[in-house]
Amino acid sequence: MKAIALVVFACFALASGYYMTKDVKYADKDFLYKQKAILEVLQHVHQHEVHTQLWEDSKLYKIYEHYNDYTNVTAVKEFYMYYESGMLPFDEIFSIFSEYQRKQVISLFNVFYYAKDWDTFYKSMVWARFHINEGMFVYALTSAVLHRKDLVGIVLPAPYEIYPYYFFNSEVIQLAQQYKMQGFYGMKKYGDIYSVTIPSNYTGWYKHTNVEQKVSYFTEDIGLNSYYYYFHMDYPFWMGGKEFGLYKDRRGEFYFYQYQQLLARYYLERLSNDIGIIPEFSWSEPIKTGYYPDLRYYNGVYFPSRENYYMFNTEYNYYYIQMIEMYEKRIFDAIDLGFFYLPDGTYVDLTKPESIEYLGNLFQANPDSKNTRYFGYLELYAKMLLSASPEHFETYKMIPGIMEQFETAMRDPVFYQLYKRFLKFYWQFKEHLPYYTYDEIYFPGVKIETVEIDKLVTYFDKFESDITNAVDVEVYDEKLPMSEMKKFGKIAHYQGEDFVIKASQYRLNHLPFTLKLDVTAEKATKAFVKVFIGPKYDSYGNIYTINENRENFFELDSWVVDLKVGLNKLVHQSTDFTWFVKDRTTYYELYKYVMQALKGDYKFPLDMSEAHCGFPSRLMLPKGKKGGYPYQLFFYVMPYVAPKVEPFSTYDYTMSCGVGSGARYNSAYPFGYPLDREINEVYWYTPNMKYYDVLIFHKTDTEINAVY
Repeated sequence: MKAIALVVFACFALASGYYMTKDVKYADKDFLYKQKAILEVLQHVHQHEVHTQLWEDSKLYKIYEHYNDYTNVTAVKEFYMYYESGMLPFDEIFSIFSEYQRKQVISLFNVFYYAKDWDTFYKSMVWARFHINEGMFVYALTSAVLHRKDLVGIVLPAPYEIYPYYFFNSEVIQLAQQYKMQGFYGMKKYGDIYSVTIPSNYTGWYKHTNVEQKVSYFTEDIGLNSYYYYFHMDYPFWMGGKEFGLYKDRRGEFYFYQYQQLLARYYLERLSNDIGIIPEFSWSEPIKTGYYPDLRYYNGVYFPSRENYYMFNTEYNYYYIQMIEMYEKRIFDAIDLGFFYLPDGTYVDLTKPESIEYLGNLFQANPDSKNTRYFGYLELYAKMLLSASPEHFETYKMIPGIMEQFETAMRDPVFYQLYKRFLKFYWQFKEHLPYYTYDEIYFPGVKIETVEIDKLVTYFDKFESDITNAVDVEVYDEKLPMSEMKKFGKIAHYQGEDFVIKASQYRLNHLPFTLKLDVTAEKATKAFVKVFIGPKYDSYGNIYTINENRENFFELDSWVVDLKVGLNKLVHQSTDFTWFVKDRTTYYELYKYVMQALKGDYKFPLDMSEAHCGFPSRLMLPKGKKGGYPYQLFFYVMPYVAPKVEPFSTYDYTMSCGVGSGARYNSAYPFGYPLDREINEVYWYTPNMKYYDVLIFHKTDTEINAVY
């Protein structure tokens, strides 16, 4: 792909595996045509003839006549065997947790992934758009776009705009459909386009299930849920091996650290709302925490709800409970024994720090673990069990629960209870490792003298999403000459008019802030700086001990600095934190920019400011309270240790997350270091670390915008 490079800012260092650079490139015509095609094929995915030209193109392509256009002919032939024997029908609900559906969707992914060139990929994509179940199509296409090296930089529409049903409450979807069916009644026309914005709330708006709903603004945040969905798409539990290279990214260790960070961040939010520690549960007792999703699938079927004190220990579930408890015991035994064997007899040592990689792969049960035969699919079975989905008797008549879709799983409070249970394996492994010695945590000659931070303020801000895909539209007449097409190309069309339907929702945000560190050094040296945020007190107002608290810290950023002799004044702004990204551009605006760029009226930027692998910058800080809620920051300066592979050397970091590159990380330290192991408090406090107390204040948007 050709592009014109333009460096606008200096590069920033990677934090916890991400690199949100501020460099930018601009798309050429070849890239723009690809971008346009993918945007169009993902529009109104439940309508089978929405684009007349695409529909006609799909009829002309016969996969079985083009086997030689794929690099893996066997895989494509296997897909066609599935297709010929009957795959998941249109409008039925897709879930990757169904073993039967998973085999089918992986075979479709292979068709996309093994296409030799763009022409074959495009024809395969268009064919599948009109011949394969919608959910299965979106899943396979998304994973293929993210893993094909020739599609680096392609911007996929936000998942909540492709499939609004998984992110917005059913009453919002109902209103959107009513506006459409009532012929724009109540909608305003802006220029040539009818538009309406529908207010959207969280599930507690209609039904108060339990106290956990106090943090529904966090658990149901569409940016957070999109982040989790893409985490799965980058590292699917079914994908692995040398071909995809995911093992190069310290995949197993990264898997555990991601969940530890998600739970730490969730706990900080709970403290702001006075609901304390994350509850625990037992497989032999009812689940105390219910959840009413208030979501419905496209075909009208509602997501199953789970009442408080849900009894899942029934005859239907005995097998799953038995399997889960057996897998848990086997993994705990392997950790405590310090080893396990692969099916081929290979001995795996679990006593070394780097063995966390084996453990993470084993727990996710991905192909790189090489031992699902004995340790099974614990995570998969547990999510299926807790989803409370009803028993199904027909192969395709499933109603997956909230935890059986990666787009929705984080909405459920029990999600966090489940992974708190799972992280016990992680911490059990870490407890068998020795303390870091004084020499390991001390940075000779380096001292953090002072820390200064702006006032930390959060508020709820209104954000808009394009949910036009939630309604059906007229077929686009693509035979019209370009002069008669609408200004920005093909958008939603009804009764000769274009329209856009948006949903607005208040979401947590914060004011920008700056960190200032005065660090002295006795000699010039390269260093690595980390900053975490964690609780100061537990939910009862008691001060946390260091060891109790270390697993509750959320990593805000880490960066490389060159320390000179004497005083170093380090200034780091929250807008430069390297693994956070801004909210996604709406589908309508994205498509408009592509069309303008194709006409030569706009330069379409390719950068990482909205990277799919970045954590929402809005959720950097917990909500806090009106009068301030106490937290603490932990600063740590350590010697720089380079990774084995030169950072960012094997991929274009201005456009890609670098998944599978082996060059995503710019240090060799363990994730979470130095808080990842049990702490010996006798020699913990060293001059190169500092705890700093802060208050986080929550204001209304009126107070934020007031001028005094």
